[in-house]
Amino acid sequence: MGTYLTRSRAWVYIAFYDEYAGKHMNISAGLSLVFLIPMYWYGIHCNRVKELNLNMYYYAWRNIDKRNRLVHNMIMEHFEVHTEKLQDVFLDIKKDGTKALANLPQPKEQDHGPLTVNERAMIDEISGLTDYVEQIISANDFPEHIQDKMRSEVTYYTPDADKEKVRFQLSKKFKNAR
Repeated sequence: MGTYLTRSRAWVYIAFYDEYAGKHMNISAGLSLVFLIPMYWYGIHCNRVKELNLNMYYYAWRNIDKRNRLVHNMIMEHFEVHTEKLQDVFLDIKKDGTKALANLPQPKEQDHGPLTVNERAMIDEISGLTDYVEQIISANDFPEHIQDKMRSEVTYYTPDADKEKVRFQLSKKFKNAR
């Protein structure tokens, strides 16, 4: 009798599906998206930060002692070199007296004056400070006055002289200052 009255039961299923199940599915899917999308974004960013921090902590936990020992050994090797040189000088003094001091190199008294603007700009450029500040400014949406304040901390190179010439003068100044 049911097939005779309805021909097929498809319209009954469709009607019930659209009225009840479909409405509930759409509402529940919408609500779950409202809650899950922010949680998804939060999880992506916070888990990435946490993962990076934990990787750094793990690296430090595993390797910091080895690195400290290595650096300490390098410092002590360097100290031993200077100690041996000083002991050689003492032996020469014991053997030859004050004549041994005549062979020691005398430090040069040279005043190179303060650093020029281009030399300071070259130091900022070689150390990477200029690029770092520009990357920070471009990566963040800072207001103009903050950008100007950050740029004021960096000395920018003005093309008064050739960069290679300034770099050579700077290295010469530092080498002679030793």
